[in-house]
Amino acid sequence: MRKILITSAGSGFTNNLIRDIQNSQISVHIVGTSSDKFALTRSLADKNYLIPRVDAGAAYIEAINRIVTEEQIDLIIPNNDVEVPPISAHRDQLNANTFLPSHETIELCQDKLTLNSQLAQNGIRVAQTYSLNSADEADEVFSRFERNDLLWCRMRKGSGSKGSLPVRDPDQLRFWVQYWRDMRGVPEDMFLLCEYLPGRDYAFQSLWKDGELVIAKTCERLSYLFGGTLPSGSSSTPQIGKLVDNPSVNEICTRSVLSVDRRATGMFCIDLKEDREKIPCITEINIGRFFMITPVFDSVGRHNIAELYLRLAFGEDVDVHVNERFSDVGSHETFLVREIDNEPAVLTADEIESSYISLL
Repeated sequence: MRKILITSAGSGFTNNLIRDIQNSQISVHIVGTSSDKFALTRSLADKNYLIPRVDAGAAYIEAINRIVTEEQIDLIIPNNDVEVPPISAHRDQLNANTFLPSHETIELCQDKLTLNSQLAQNGIRVAQTYSLNSADEADEVFSRFERNDLLWCRMRKGSGSKGSLPVRDPDQLRFWVQYWRDMRGVPEDMFLLCEYLPGRDYAFQSLWKDGELVIAKTCERLSYLFGGTLPSGSSSTPQIGKLVDNPSVNEICTRSVLSVDRRATGMFCIDLKEDREKIPCITEINIGRFFMITPVFDSVGRHNIAELYLRLAFGEDVDVHVNERFSDVGSHETFLVREIDNEPAVLTADEIESSYISLL
């Protein structure tokens, strides 16, 4: 039996991925790692290790390699944005395989400003975006937008909509940047000011091998966990999502991946929102790891993306017909339903309707 190591064990991200692997047709022994001993108590891996934090530098990589040797690991899967870069950077020193994009592509995609510029240069629709060097530039940067009645402030790096906020004037932007600087130690030059995108919100999970798309599935985010209490009103973490096959989303996402890496390999998970003209715009590429909501992609249709990922990583052939590359979302309207402390559910519209007696 092959053995795999998955990082961030016990987190929602990794438990969801492990469930999907366990529900697949491929049998593996799973070793989990985390620097959080409390998270490890919730891990679904077969065996777990407590390791140093990523910012421990060499000690982190040494711990990973020790586990690889002792457990005879065949494949390492870093499953969060923090652990993808060091695993990628040290892939040649690790004694197990990875299935990651090139390190240069990872660095590009994890910098939202650099990614935005790269996509725009290739004629791909993105939100108009400018960086701030300091909060003192709020008025000047605001004035660069032709339509600035509502703009979007976000961080240059990070996930989960950290530091995001809709702003209506320079004073709000200035306060927000200074607040994060004073309360959280975030440098002022970490912030971006962007065109506000009011339309539909999509998550596009895609798997690639040597520049060829293997499969992709799309979920539209309909509502958000804690959306009513977050300052931004939204996040990348949906409470309700719906599987869709949107040709416009498929086209722009495929072009976006190839514009950053003609030899794309591994996972490219893309966030998009529609602009005021309902044109999908790329907002970020979560590279080298799975979406937290991967169950909605893996449990519907003929193909489990987690299984395909493992088979490709192990050098096996996979059977995905060209007509299935975007449309493997089942024949029924399907929703993802999530809530804190509940296991995510993937349900058809009929299953939802049959679960209650309506008095409406």
